[in-house]
Amino acid sequence: MIHQPPPGARDLLPLEVTQKRWIANHLQQVFHRWSYHRIITSTLEWLDTLMAGGAVERSTVIQLHDAEEGTLGLRPELTASIARAMVTRIAGSNSEACLSLPQRLYYNANVFRRPTIGNHGRQLEFYQSGVELLGVGGLLADGEILLLLADCLNNLGLQQWHLILGEARLTRSLLSPFPKPMQDKVRQAIAYLDRVSLETLPLSPELRERALFLFDLRGDPADVLQKVASLDLDSSEHEIVSNLKSLVELLNSSSASPLPIVLDLTLVQTFDYYT
Repeated sequence: MIHQPPPGARDLLPLEVTQKRWIANHLQQVFHRWSYHRIITSTLEWLDTLMAGGAVERSTVIQLHDAEEGTLGLRPELTASIARAMVTRIAGSNSEACLSLPQRLYYNANVFRRPTIGNHGRQLEFYQSGVELLGVGGLLADGEILLLLADCLNNLGLQQWHLILGEARLTRSLLSPFPKPMQDKVRQAIAYLDRVSLETLPLSPELRERALFLFDLRGDPADVLQKVASLDLDSSEHEIVSNLKSLVELLNSSSASPLPIVLDLTLVQTFDYYT
């Protein structure tokens, strides 16, 4: 046993290290081009910090117990750690440069996740590169991140890629007519593209038709938004649809050629962390 790695652990040999560094370097070129600066956070966090946003299930965190201080966890993603650093280090600094907003930060680090039940032996350690744009929101912020992503894909030399864009706020709002106990089941079936479950859930004919309508809301942005506009939308939903139209127009007008965008309103997680 001492000569074998733990289940899910993986060593990178020299060729794999070279490939990994090539990818990281090409992503870093883009991050620097967009004026993002690297941040390095602790691999260990308090478990409560990792759970704060609702994006992480406790069972997926590799935990370390400290009898005196509490429970620690190996980070399963970077957003919570960077948000914690923003509050405790950047916002707490006396330096005006550190206090200026927005903050454009990028990371290149390893993360750890415990496999779900039934997936024993699956990979435990992953490598992630990404960015966080803190202190600003709205159309321009969304556009910046998506254009940066497109720049990353092009800089890596990837061919025939598509940018799949979701809007979780709109999808959640469109699910509101379903009875509360049924909303999560419909949402989960949509998230996992499980049409069979949608067809067998105990729904009225009207709600079943609505569920299947939502299930098919993916494709060309103009076509999808036209379908959504055919529904009886409230003012907040109209605003989200209008913002999506403006975002797609911004992305296309800011690129040499129209970006290959797929609008997929079934692209929702089973938690409320992302929009």
